[in-house]
Amino acid sequence: MEHDNNWLFFNIHDLVRLRVQAGHASERSVRLVFGPFEVGSLDHVDITLQYQPPEIGEHSFASESYLFTQKHVYLNSYKLHLVQEDKGYILASKRDLLPFVNPVIQTILIRKNHCFVHGAAVAVDGRGVLLPGWGGTGKTSAIISLLNEVPGAAFLGDDYTIIAADGRLLSFPKAFFIYPYHRNLFPHLFKRKHKPLVPPFLSGVLEKVRTVVRPTVMAFPTLENIARRITPEHMQIPARTALLEAEILENVPLRSVLFVERYSGTKTQMDELPLPKVIRRLIGNWNYEQGRCAIDLLVGAGGTAVLDLKEYYAGMAEVLEKALQGYTAYRLRMGEMTPTQTGQAIVQAVQQITSSR
Repeated sequence: MEHDNNWLFFNIHDLVRLRVQAGHASERSVRLVFGPFEVGSLDHVDITLQYQPPEIGEHSFASESYLFTQKHVYLNSYKLHLVQEDKGYILASKRDLLPFVNPVIQTILIRKNHCFVHGAAVAVDGRGVLLPGWGGTGKTSAIISLLNEVPGAAFLGDDYTIIAADGRLLSFPKAFFIYPYHRNLFPHLFKRKHKPLVPPFLSGVLEKVRTVVRPTVMAFPTLENIARRITPEHMQIPARTALLEAEILENVPLRSVLFVERYSGTKTQMDELPLPKVIRRLIGNWNYEQGRCAIDLLVGAGGTAVLDLKEYYAGMAEVLEKALQGYTAYRLRMGEMTPTQTGQAIVQAVQQITSSR
């Protein structure tokens, strides 16, 4: 059993065990995402986030982008090392490593017949509805509306959910991103002084600016941590604080999948999706939503075979195919709506799905 005050430990459903060097630039961001899984010790470690890497030794070059061996790759653009060990992986850099860790976690989950998906999830009467969708489609509004309005509703996740090959949804209650337009959904949060928020009409503009400049700011961990604390377009609030007394379940059997998306029409529409398209969209959406840092790590580590891209994508497809076999998936298309209207449209769709089975 590993216990050391120099490390923070996280145990994600007994599937992935993560440790972070105390005082590392990643400490705050990792706690916001993985805080519900923090533990005092671990019996073994799958992923380590730390400052200094092991020596790379004699290595090959890939132009100026990478240095690599069979089990070690260095991404020059990020000053980042990924090292494969007998019992896990090391990510090493002075910068915040949270934006890079998901592909490594996903690799380990897949080997254990689970995978991450980008989607909210709620349980109704003990069975889960997965709500994948692009960012900004109203998943947060829908989750809060479901918890407030649907009897027997419980929370699993707002942004990520883990799905098992045996058809279970596992919770991932990471911190909520709270924007000014969420004021009506989380009135208790806006009564407390966290940090200044801009008016709702500026929130989207600042989020776009932040997306553009973040890769540059990430090169300076101290500056990035300061920026994260003061950025005026959003707050990051632990799920338990944001949800007050709502029930948070650990895992439930799957009931259905409901993709939510915006479109250029005006009429709300719901139709069924065939399983092959569901799987392709879940993989594609997860890939897109990881962001540039994670994709660059996948390209570099995959191109040098430190991570196995065939195992990564084919493994994710296999887990999803087993998990979703026999279930009906739906697509909900919504036109221009306010966050409240979006939440109500998704609530109605979930009620229609759960009442028909």
